[in-house]
Amino acid sequence: MSAPSSGSADNSPVEGFYPDPSIPGYIRYWSGTAWVPGTSRPAPAEGEPMPAPPAGLAKPAAPALASPVPPVPR
Repeated sequence: MSAPSSGSADNSPVEGFYPDPSIPGYIRYWSGTAWVPGTSRPAPAEGEPMPAPPAGLAKPAAPALASPVPPVPR
């Protein structure tokens, strides 16, 4: 299957649901690098929202910042 054609500023496909290239009338989730198995579903009717990303594919939270280092007295 080919990657979705829409994308980000650098022309790489962004994460989200796109028309499933293997099943007309269905959508499938693109992870940003590949099609996610088991995510094909009928496309929502006009005016219906797109489904939420599949569980477990949410982007991890940003790492916590290290504690600030106190200034060294001079």
